[in-house]
Amino acid sequence: RDLSAATSVFSAVVPAMHPAARLFAKALRPRDGAVACAGLFCCVKSRPYLSCDGADAAQWPLAGYSSAQHVTGLAKIHEAEQKLLSMMLGTPFTARDVPIQLDVPSRCFLRGHPETKFAIRTVIVGEQHAASGRPPIVLVHGFMMGAAAFFKWLPLLARERTVYAIDVIGMGGSGRPPFEADKLSAEEAENLLVEPFEQWAEAMGLTEFDLLGHSFGGFVCSAWAAKHPSRIRCLGLLSPLLGFSDARIERIMPKNEDSWQRKALKCVIETAWARHITPQSLVRWVPGAKGWMERASSRRFQSMAAGVTEEEGRLLSEYVIATMDMPASTEASATVCFEPFLRPTEVAGGTIKRRVAGLPMPVFAVYGDRDWMDRAAPEEVPNCQIFTLQDSGHHLYLDNPEGLSAIVQAQLQRAA
Repeated sequence: RDLSAATSVFSAVVPAMHPAARLFAKALRPRDGAVACAGLFCCVKSRPYLSCDGADAAQWPLAGYSSAQHVTGLAKIHEAEQKLLSMMLGTPFTARDVPIQLDVPSRCFLRGHPETKFAIRTVIVGEQHAASGRPPIVLVHGFMMGAAAFFKWLPLLARERTVYAIDVIGMGGSGRPPFEADKLSAEEAENLLVEPFEQWAEAMGLTEFDLLGHSFGGFVCSAWAAKHPSRIRCLGLLSPLLGFSDARIERIMPKNEDSWQRKALKCVIETAWARHITPQSLVRWVPGAKGWMERASSRRFQSMAAGVTEEEGRLLSEYVIATMDMPASTEASATVCFEPFLRPTEVAGGTIKRRVAGLPMPVFAVYGDRDWMDRAAPEEVPNCQIFTLQDSGHHLYLDNPEGLSAIVQAQLQRAA
């Protein structure tokens, strides 16, 4: 209630906690209180994941891993999913949970959390084409999204083929295994994302399919294709996250000529990433962040996506927030697989771009003409055909679903 008094306390305490906090001390004025609180939060919250050792072991329920919270959260996601998918008028669909087993008993995060069985949420459209002999399409969503976000595109994609839109383990409507980002290497994090999908494909009886991934889902699909290429006939990357180039990272790194506000913002981003703090973390931790995120996402979907009605934008926003407001899980894998400012990490076989360049199947990528995502250079992935989708930003499937469908269908037909 007394922001001036609170910010004076912050001024005295923050500099002792983190070198970057000196920048936030300048912001500690009533009108800049929100910025100061965000900066303080990122500096103080240095352990967003509890240890499994010692006194922390008894605090696991406080970390958001209680079974009741998990079940209730998934029920909300599935309810929002049904509302959103029901907007596909005239397009029947099935949503189901496909069980998988996470065989990781030696990992610390399973101590005191005995569950090893989880589910991959799967939305199926175009089941009537299953007997056509055409390989199905498997579709993977991006960060802070889920399979139902493709509701505008699924009817177009499933005109002649069966489409399986699946949620990444720990995201969307899939199960939420505990995930300690600070104890896993990039390769271990990749395995935890990919191996459940291999089990899923086995459980669904899929021996061959075309694989499409958007944004972070493009990264996951690329890793999947690199580790298990035998099932994948063609790989389509939709505005994929493959890491920012050195030149772009250099442009966005803090510079001496930047204003202190810009330096502070960049320090917040870098510190949060290093501490494995994600946008989902803020929705769970920061009072008011959930409502702000819901309003902001609703405005974005309505104003920037062609053909998205007010009702559709509201339902999509509700769905996205429901997927974010869940116990922490593999969302933090992005902060393990990529360094701050989305610099790609090296694993066995090199960076993700290098591994995509060595894939045996046909590969193509599509970016929007006003896309913020960093494009892979043709010389980095010479085996990948790159297309530009007009009248589209990062969310291609919302901004121009008809145009995206035409490009994708043509490339999949060429790979046949």
